[in-house]
Amino acid sequence: MIEREYYAASVKAGSTDRIPFMPTIFEHAAFLIGKTPGAASRRVSLLSKAHIEAYRLYHPAVVTVGIDVYNIEAEALGCCVQFYDSDSDSIPGIISHPFTLTDDFERIIFSPDLGRINTVLEAASEVKRVIGDETNVSVGICGPFSIMIELLGFETAIEAFYDDDERVGRLLEALLRFQECYCDEIATRGLGVTVFESWASPPLISPGMYREFAFPYERKLFTHMERLGIPARPLVIGGDTRDIIDSILETGTTLLVSDYNTPLPFYVQKAQAKNVSIRANIDPKLVRSGSWEQIRDRIAEIRKQAEIYPKLIAGTGVIPYDTPPENLLSVKQMLDTEDLHIT
Repeated sequence: MIEREYYAASVKAGSTDRIPFMPTIFEHAAFLIGKTPGAASRRVSLLSKAHIEAYRLYHPAVVTVGIDVYNIEAEALGCCVQFYDSDSDSIPGIISHPFTLTDDFERIIFSPDLGRINTVLEAASEVKRVIGDETNVSVGICGPFSIMIELLGFETAIEAFYDDDERVGRLLEALLRFQECYCDEIATRGLGVTVFESWASPPLISPGMYREFAFPYERKLFTHMERLGIPARPLVIGGDTRDIIDSILETGTTLLVSDYNTPLPFYVQKAQAKNVSIRANIDPKLVRSGSWEQIRDRIAEIRKQAEIYPKLIAGTGVIPYDTPPENLLSVKQMLDTEDLHIT
């Protein structure tokens, strides 16, 4: 089987001889081609080369193209991104939050020419051209809630939530329209979509805040994606999401994430009840450091749960930039074989 077939079989709860592996590879892809995250994130040729190289080395079930995926829409809408020095391995980061709730939200209009959106789209299209027959290629986008946090700043946004400011809803609706148009553009290129909503992870916000300010717009976005015919619709919220898990499963996502610090059997039970796939993450810090005993314990747990629920995929959090490739290859080999003593 090629990687696309393993992934499809797992999603359909079919029988495969190994568990699909879906590590989260962003800045580490730049490392593989000897470039900094800042350099690789700004050039189509480097961004596509980095992800093609990562695929050829690791053969993940899905390739999600991007380096600093959490910055793209916010930068397009006016946030300033720091790319650091040319020899720095630091990840580009947002250093300004230019929006206020008094701004004219009508000016939030999608265009692929804003910021680096077209860079990501062109790079993803090139990756699909080269390896799309072998694996699934997607674009990482942010949920409306996380974009709003970046535009306003966390403290300003939280104050607006507590003040019950009606302008919050209007801003979120405008960002939803922006993301729907972004999905339209992605879909026309035959690419998949992975939605990242990191700012919605407890304990950053309460379950009540998630339900009121994040969930409704995620659900509308996933409904739009389904209408576009996008079959796989992952919603990635890291951390311990047990307090919001029922809401997450109501969004229309087709994949539930069980992060490395959460009880996997609980998540498997929830995913099974809704018949969605589940990604069981391995701690990326353990992969980087080569903490093999803890990695073996996690893989053994993943194997056990995969026997209970075949729609299980092994994954990781974001792999650090300078993770030794041999470490990630060893993790993949442990998953591909019965041997947990490979290092």
